[in-house]
Order: sequence, then C-alpha cells, then structure tokens
Amino acid sequence: MNARQDHIAVYTFVVFLFSFSLFCYGFFPLSFSPSTKANLDELPQGVGNASFSGVDYKPKISRAVLMVIDALRMDFVLQEENFQFLNQLLGDGKACLYRLQVHPPTVTMPRIKAMTSGAIPSFLDVILNLGSPEMKLDTFLYQMKQRQQKTVFYGDNTWTNMFPETFHRQGENSDSLYVNDFYKGDRNITKFLKLELEMYDWKLMILHYLGLDHIGHVEGPFSGKVPGKLKEMDKVIKTIYQTMDKWKQKYYTKPLLVITGDHGMRDSGGHGGSSHPETIVPVVIVSDQCAKSEETFLQIDLAPTMSILMGVAIPYASIGSVIDPALKMLHRREMLHALYYNTQRLVTKVELIINNKFTKSEWQNSFEEAKQLHQKFMKDAADISAYKRTVLLYTSVSKKLTQLLISSYIRYDILFIVIGMVMALFCAAIAVLQLLQDTNASVLTLQPKLFPSINCMLLSFLLLKLLSFEKQSSAEPSNCFHAVLVSLSVVYFTLWAILSHLLKSMQASLWTLLKSASLLSLFIWFGTSFHCVSLGSSSFVEEEHQTWYYLTSTIMILLTLKEVSVMNNTIGALSRHTKSDASLVEVCKEERNIFCAGSIAFLCIHVTVRRFNQTGDKWQHLPDVGDWLSKEEHKMWLSLTMLVGLCYLVYQICYMAGLLTTVLSLTASLLIYYYRAASGTVSIFGLSASNSAICLTIFWINLVEIFFIGFLPMMYRAIMGRTSQKRTGELFNNCIIIVALLSALLHKPHNVLLVGALLATSRFVAERIDRIADDKHCSILLKVITHYWLGKTFYFYQGNSNSLASIDLNAGYVGLNNFDMLRVGLFLTLHTFSGPILSFLLLLHHIFSDNERDVKHLPVVTNVRERMLTLTNVLITVPGSFFITVATVLRDHIFAWTVFSPKIIYEYFTVWLVLIQVMLVWLLLPKKSCASV
Repeated sequence: MNARQDHIAVYTFVVFLFSFSLFCYGFFPLSFSPSTKANLDELPQGVGNASFSGVDYKPKISRAVLMVIDALRMDFVLQEENFQFLNQLLGDGKACLYRLQVHPPTVTMPRIKAMTSGAIPSFLDVILNLGSPEMKLDTFLYQMKQRQQKTVFYGDNTWTNMFPETFHRQGENSDSLYVNDFYKGDRNITKFLKLELEMYDWKLMILHYLGLDHIGHVEGPFSGKVPGKLKEMDKVIKTIYQTMDKWKQKYYTKPLLVITGDHGMRDSGGHGGSSHPETIVPVVIVSDQCAKSEETFLQIDLAPTMSILMGVAIPYASIGSVIDPALKMLHRREMLHALYYNTQRLVTKVELIINNKFTKSEWQNSFEEAKQLHQKFMKDAADISAYKRTVLLYTSVSKKLTQLLISSYIRYDILFIVIGMVMALFCAAIAVLQLLQDTNASVLTLQPKLFPSINCMLLSFLLLKLLSFEKQSSAEPSNCFHAVLVSLSVVYFTLWAILSHLLKSMQASLWTLLKSASLLSLFIWFGTSFHCVSLGSSSFVEEEHQTWYYLTSTIMILLTLKEVSVMNNTIGALSRHTKSDASLVEVCKEERNIFCAGSIAFLCIHVTVRRFNQTGDKWQHLPDVGDWLSKEEHKMWLSLTMLVGLCYLVYQICYMAGLLTTVLSLTASLLIYYYRAASGTVSIFGLSASNSAICLTIFWINLVEIFFIGFLPMMYRAIMGRTSQKRTGELFNNCIIIVALLSALLHKPHNVLLVGALLATSRFVAERIDRIADDKHCSILLKVITHYWLGKTFYFYQGNSNSLASIDLNAGYVGLNNFDMLRVGLFLTLHTFSGPILSFLLLLHHIFSDNERDVKHLPVVTNVRERMLTLTNVLITVPGSFFITVATVLRDHIFAWTVFSPKIIYEYFTVWLVLIQVMLVWLLLPKKSCASV
C-alpha cells in the first residue's frame, strides 16, 4: 500500500489535534462539586454532651445588600479622593475592609460561582464565561429561596443566566458583554436600586455594576474615566447607607451592606490572569459590629459567611472558611455554633478524601481540643479564655482543611491525559522522521505484515483496556465503549506502522544532516529546539516573548550578514576581473552601502516597535510607549503615530496591489483614521469627526470592492476557459490586503504601525532568502520557519502574552453596538492572532510568487506542498507534545493553573488555526515546483 507524504502529514496533524483534545479533556475536568443540596436538618445538635438551643443558628440581620463592583481593585478602595464617603465610614469604625484572594481564572462567571457556592470553579469556566450556563451547585441563594427569603437582583445578566428561577424581581443589563458601555447600564441599576429601597418585601438585594470593568478593558485602570466611575460608586454606597440608617432608627432593624469585586484588574487593563492586582480584591462590611483584620481571606469564604448571616444552611459544595471578623455581631454562643458547624462540614469532606489519615493528624487533635473547650464554654459562659481559644482553634483548623480541599478539588482524568500525550508524541516523532526522508520521495510504501499487525492492534487494545479498568469498575462497559477502544487501537496501529516504515526508509541521520547544514540552517534548528526545551520552565513560558525577540532579531542579522558577504564576494570578483568597468564596481559598492544602511534602519524599527507594548510577567506592569501615547495630553503624538502607521501600511500594500486596489486601500486607511477620530481616540488636527457608523459602512464596501477586483476577472477567465497563474494570485494578494486592513482597524491606534512593519519584514526576509539560499529546499525551509517566527514575534509585539488577561476585548466590539457571538469571536481571533495569520498568508504569497517566475526550462524536482506540511507539523507537534508532557509531569506544580493552563488553552486554539492553514496549503499549493531559487 502506497501513501503520499503530504497525505501522511495531514493525517498526522489531524491525529495530533485529536490527541490534544483528549489531553485537554483529561487535564481540564469539571470540578468535583456534586449537585447535592444542604438543609438545616444537618445542623449539629450539640457538641459532646452539651446540646445547642434552637436559637443558636438564626438570621443575624434583617436584610442585606450585596454590591459587586466588577473589576474593583484593592487600591481603588484606598483612594480617599474617589471613595470619600466609604473611607469616611472606614475611618469612623462604621465599616471594615478585608482582603480577599481570588483563584484563577479571574473572569466573572467562575467568580460568581465561587462567591455564591463556596466551591472552586473549573479552569475551563473561563470559556463558559460567555455562555454562563445555569448553576447546578448548591448556593446560599438557593438556600434563601428554600427558606422563603426573597432576593432581588440588578446588573450583569450573567447572574440571571446562572440563576434563572431564583430572583423575586430582576433587571439585568441586556448586553453585559458590550464593553463600550461605561455609564448607561450602571445608571439603570441605580435607578432600580432607588425603587427597591422603597420596598420591604426582599431579604437580599444583589447589585452588579459593570462600568468600571468596561473602562478597564478599553482604557485601563489608570484611565481618566476611572476616578469619575469610582465617585459614582461612592454616591451609590452613600445612598444605600443613608437609607439603611433610616431603617435602623425607625424600625430598629439590622441591615447590612457588603461591597466587593468579583475580580481585580491588571495594570495594563483587562483580567483573567493571576497577577496580584487581578487576584486581590476588597470586601467591605458596612456595619459598626465588625472587627478589623489584616488577614487575607479567600473569595470562597464569602459563601459560608453570607449563609451564617442570613441564617440559612451553608451550601453543600462549599469548602470555604468563615470570615470571622465580619461576625462580631454574633453572640459568643452563636459564633461558636457557626464556626463549629462549618468546621465539622469541612472535617467530613476531608475524611472522605484521606480516610483514616485524618485521625492521626494534628488537625484532628486541634479539632478535638476545640470541641472540648467549646463544651466547657457552654457550661460556663463566663470563661472568656476558653471562648477565645476555641475561636482560634476552629478558624485555624478550618483554614487548613480548606487549603487541603482546594489542593484535591480538581481531579485529573489520567486515562485521557496519558492516551492523548502518547498519541501526541507519536505524531511528533512521525513529523521529525518525515523531515529526514529523501526530499524527492513523495510516496511511502506501507507493507504491514498480517500477524504482527494483528498482534500490535490486540496489544494496543489490551493496554487501553487496562488503563480504563478503573472507569469500567464504576459502570458496566458498553459496546460503544469497546468501539471507542477499538478505534483508538486502530489509530495507534496506524501511527506505529507509519513510524516504523519511516524509520526503515530514512536516508540520513539527524546528525549527518546537521553536519552538512549551513550556519543559517543550524541556527534555525537550534532556535526551534531551544524554544521547545524552554517550554519546560514556567519562567520561560511567562516570558516567552523574549525567546521570539531573540530568535527573530538574530535570524534577520544573519540573513543581512550573509547577503553582505555575497555582495563583498561579487565586488571582489569584479575588482579582480581586468575587463570589469570601474564604474560598475562603484555602483555595486554604493548598492552595498545602501543595503547596509537600510538593514540597520530596519532593525531599529523593530527595536522601536518592540517598546510599544510591555508584555510577559516581570515587566508587564512598567509603563511603555503605548501607555505614554494613550494619555490625553499626548493625543497629537498618538494621532501622528497612527497616521504614519497607516501611510506605511499603504506603502507596503503597493508592492502587491494594482493601482485601483492601492487607491481603495488608501481610502480604507483614511476611513480607519476617521473612525478612530470619531470615537475620540485620535484627532484630525483641529477638525471634528462624527457618525462613525457611516465611515465603517464605506470601509466594508471598500473591502468588498477590493475582493471583487481579484475575484471577478478570475471567474470570467474560468467561464471562458482561460487560465493565468499570475491573475489567480491577484485574488490571493487582495485577500491579504483585506486581512491587513481589517487588522489595522481592530488594532489600537499606536499598534497600527505593526501591520505595515510585518508586511515589510516579510518582504525583507523573503528577498534575503531568495538571494542567498543554496537551493529550493533551503529556500522553503528558511521561509517557512522564519515566517513562523515572525508571526510569533508580532503576536507579542502587540502586547499579547500567555496570560488570558492580555486578550483585548475592546477589539471585538469595533463597529458594534451590541454583543454578537460570531462577529465578536471573529474580530477577537483576527486581532489577537493577526501576527501569525498575516505571516502565514504572506508566506503563501512568496511561494506563489516563486512559482510565477519564468522557469519553464528548469526541472521540476521539489514537492513544495509536502515540504511545507512537514515543516508545519514539526513546528507545531514537537513543541506541543513536549509541552503537554511537561504539563502532565508538573500537573501538581504551584504554577499549573496560573502559567501552564492558560498556555495550554492558547496552544490548543493555535492548533485549530494551523489546521485551517494546513488545509489551505493542501488545497492551494501545487505539488511540484522548479529547482531554481
């Protein structure tokens, strides 16, 4: 049986994607949080031989307001000039401020889940954040509803999606994900708040304000709009407090106001990562019956604390401790009862995990001592020392148990992890071996023998059966289960058959190829190997941009030096030739000098644009050029930077476009500038701009016209039966121009320069390679890998990182007035991955340009499609399989969820994008190409 190498490459990549999916399914399981509901019948009736009275656990407040200010950072609350009234309450002892630690991912939906249930959400909840499925876990909201305590809600519609039948009255933001809404949604919440303060049928009111988060996404935490928003929130707090104070004086009630943030905000704006400003949020208890504390509590501690205050059962899934300083309003017997109740729950959960080991631990000894002192205090309420010691022991034991439960909360599915990891390693090995094959051999002969093949499949099936034994023990294996095992066995057998035949047909060893390779090729493979190995370090993953900056800068310098060497050899040869014209030698020298000056200037441009956006982890908080340009007082410089970027982009488009396409591109660029001016980001130097909707409509029309300029002639020639390779490439070039203009529209104004810089860098690299490459094989190798590096480099140039917080949500709403999943997702993908997408399209453009040259008399020897697919496989599968192996080994590492997990999500999404690229290569590229460079 014969199999073409390009078919093997595509099959291997698809299997790698499948194996990566299996790995992710096992690495990101849903949290072990049963949907069991708690009830008050489970309350402890006594401790030792001392019984509790029926009034020890009852509501401690008459009604409460839970005010969630989205993306409220700890330092925002401490700004006295913005939170003047709140800081006055804190100074007068009428409120207490505590620190809460938030577990990643720091996005809204999982944070609401943590606050209401006390459970640790799954990391994949970061993806479900857009959909916000109905909450199945037990929450204190569910418990309040069971006790006929009415709850009203106003704010982020994530709550109403998660709790569809919970609220007595509700008024949600119709479009909470529309990040350009800074004020309208919050004003609506405040309007309903004032109406609800006049009603008396609710027990708990939840408010979720979104304006601060939206400002952070668009302009960052140091925006000039932030102080005004904080003052607006301070006025809301004052309104609630004054109304509650009237209730206390008139009705002698005990109302309570709780103010907190669902997550923080990083210094560069956005959230989703694990930096300190994102994971430390405040919680303010507005009450004169609370105690100050410098301790850092957990966000999951809110659920049991609110349950105790409202007098309802603590949610079954809760593993949080209690924020005990906030419970100062409780009498001593009530306090000990509440602490014992929650600690006993945690003890029961821990015993299910570690079985008999708990009885031999120091925590058990401390818990038993606390119960004895608790019993002693119930007999002698005047024993203050026993009370204080009991509180200390209960709180310390519960906190230790909480940490233990957190560490065991997420349970990996080792079966899927191992199957996916091994399959991925097979794919990586096949990709490397394909690269070592004879470049002219486009067909691999597969001749598996019958009995060894059957034995191999049976062995694979038995191994998979053995691995899945634990799963089978919980349920009777079905025919579908066995069919899946057989299918996986077939996949493994196919991979093994391909791998073994590639080993037999390998023409040269890796070492032999490296010895005969040029300096450029050696550096290419060194860089690829170094990047792969660097993924084994969490620090290198956090600062991955440094790796790409070094590799790209170095390869550009090496290419420049190589061409200068070629020029010097040419000049030397002409100088030695007696018949050479002296003026020709001078022209060559002048051309060399111009080339050197241009190359130095080009490298300086890269050094400059690198400073536009700080990224990574160590220096991300430092101000950069983009921060300086984004300030209101520097709007003129930002406008000039964007104008230069758009002009440079149009200049680069001229190299691949005709006159009409260039004019339309120039018009589109002016419309991009006008749109940004209409939104107030840049200025038109004294003129005013308005009605951005019309300019965007004209912009879209321009893009359609650019597309049809290439499409209609091609369709005409197809109908008339004419073919033209050059004209066919025009449509593809126009598609690149459309993507480039779209990227310029979605980028921040100061990042527009990056689009033109990428086009220029691609042309610079391709021209250098065409002049210095030894043969077609070397040319394809250098172009594919350097363009892959360029895509990664520009990905980080625009401020992206391996943290989820660096995703610029504002780019998804350009030209939109509401949330649309398809368009927002498309815009976000194009903006975030514009570097890799554009660099790949430019690579295809250069390959097409090579094939359009007049090389009719040259022999066709190179399979371009096969070579590109093989190189793409190596670049994706080798580091990908290595990284998931590292993540498997270090799955219990302290950085597993803060560093490795976000990187896995990015890599998985990248593999899907590369799959589209693989399909384009397979469909568009010719099988053969000429031998000339």
